[in-house]
Amino acid sequence: MPVFYLHISDGDELIRDPEGAYFHDLDAARAEAIHSARELMADSIVSEGRIGVERSMEVSDELGVRLLIVPFRETVAM
Repeated sequence: MPVFYLHISDGDELIRDPEGAYFHDLDAARAEAIHSARELMADSIVSEGRIGVERSMEVSDELGVRLLIVPFRETVAM
């Protein structure tokens, strides 16, 4: 099973996922990125009083190649 890294981009800062996670495929990693983005936005509302829709989740492979970007804004309407 391949390893995918779910990094969080918050404007100019990239918060790297140091451990990664195993997913069956890129679609499964994308589904987890969407789920994580929604959880982070909910936490942000409680802790910061803002949604944080300007952030995005970057999914990379074990070589560090960015495979896709999931904008938080798009996860609200899904």
